[in-house]
Amino acid sequence: MALHDLVVFDLDGTLNRTELYAVRAHQRTLEQFGRHLSEEDILDSFGASNDDFFSNKLPDLTARQRCEYLDAYARYEVEELHQNKAAFPHVPEMLNALRDAGMRTAVCSNASVRYIRLVLTELGLLESIDYIQPIEPGLQKEDTLKKLLERAVHRRAVMVGDRFYDKIAAFENSLPFIGCAYGFAPKEVQDADIVVTDAAQIPQAVFNLLTCGCHDDQ
Repeated sequence: MALHDLVVFDLDGTLNRTELYAVRAHQRTLEQFGRHLSEEDILDSFGASNDDFFSNKLPDLTARQRCEYLDAYARYEVEELHQNKAAFPHVPEMLNALRDAGMRTAVCSNASVRYIRLVLTELGLLESIDYIQPIEPGLQKEDTLKKLLERAVHRRAVMVGDRFYDKIAAFENSLPFIGCAYGFAPKEVQDADIVVTDAAQIPQAVFNLLTCGCHDDQ
């Protein structure tokens, strides 16, 4: 059986313009709890796990309050997502180009499988993704990326993302990393193997990294 190259994407800030709905969903939830976070603080939380979000932004909430927050946020998120959603420019065409070149695609995100499927479906991208790897209890993104790489049979792989979580996951799994400077934290990915400013640049970046041989899987 021929092995395919694999391109692993983060979701929020890489494929998905999360700010179009998630900022307002958080604001509505915070209002319900009598709390406030700046838009900058909310944007800074994109890509983080729920545990990291609460530890960094709302550390005084009890375990019960955290569950209540997530339940309320999930309701608002669905409402806002239905009304305001978009992929970053050129993402659908980019994914099609990779698959037309014989590559497989995956999403590895610090989010639940429910959320990942919901977003990909709303954006019309679900059929363009071959593998989905959600967050798992007690694991960091480098751990879930490792699990994905173990089950997604491949020849070579590359990671694409916009946050330091993605960069660390790629490094820990010996993958080349493409940093998306159009995402939510461009300064965090300036030392990526290749930095792109538009999703349309990703196919060429993938080709350059996978053909240079500098990060071939062992």
